[in-house]
Parts: sequence; C-alpha cells; structure tokens
Amino acid sequence: MTTPDLSDKYPHVPFILGFKPYANITEFAGKIVTVECPDDNSLVREILSNDGENSILFINGHKSNNVALLGDNLAELAIKNNWGGIIVNGCIRDIQILRNMNLGIYALGACPKKSNKNGKGKINGSFVIDEVNIQPEYWAYVDQNGILISANELES
Repeated sequence: MTTPDLSDKYPHVPFILGFKPYANITEFAGKIVTVECPDDNSLVREILSNDGENSILFINGHKSNNVALLGDNLAELAIKNNWGGIIVNGCIRDIQILRNMNLGIYALGACPKKSNKNGKGKINGSFVIDEVNIQPEYWAYVDQNGILISANELES
C-alpha cells in the first residue's frame, strides 16, 4: 500500500518530506532503529554489522551537508545483514553505485566527503524532524511520496 493510501486510511499519522530515493528499492516499511551521527558515521557501521531483521535504520545527521554518512560499503553491509532500508537525515555518497543496489535508501542529498570516525553519536535515541517524533520501535512507511512515521504497525 502506498503512503498516500496509508495516509488516507490513517490521517492522524504524521509524515516527513524532502527525502529522495538513491537506490534500487523505492518502497519499503519496517520497524525503526535510530542512530544519531554528528558528522561521524562510526556507529552506523556498528549497527549495520548486526542482523537488521528487515528493520529500517534511521540516521539522524541533523541535515548536515558537511560529510556523507553512508556510502556503498555500508550499503553492502546492510544488504548482507538483512536491513530493510536506510533513511539518512543528511547526506550520502557513491550514488552512482547505490543506484543499482537492492536496498531502500532515502537521504536529503549527496556529498563526496567521507565522515569523521571518532565514535561520536548515540544509538537508539529519540529525535524530532520537522516536528515529527522519530523513536526506536516506531514504524516507517517509505515511498517517493513521503515518509510516514507511526508509533504502531499500520494495517494495509
């Protein structure tokens, strides 16, 4: 079911806009795992090294354009470990390669510079994007129309 159909059925469910698809899969849904990455993606590798069980990794890069928080190597790791998709509130890189990968990846933009590796950030914290609460264990429903964020799994 598309996000417009879900939004019609559940008009109270909030959404966020402005994220663009960068990989082969443009529609996905799943339970959210969060990581905060202040221009440092060290914790992204740590999380993606675990079995994702088709969950969605939501990376909060605070809309930074300073560095890329995800590239082709981390995307390969996500595929290998069964992640359902990745949303980046910031930038990614290697978009020519990501375009052909079987993973859902949405981000705000691209940046050629790799991120810092200082172990900064926080796993499974809550944050707010455009007045929408993003929390671990919430559900994300993603397609090219937007991203719905729900506290519970939605029936399609």
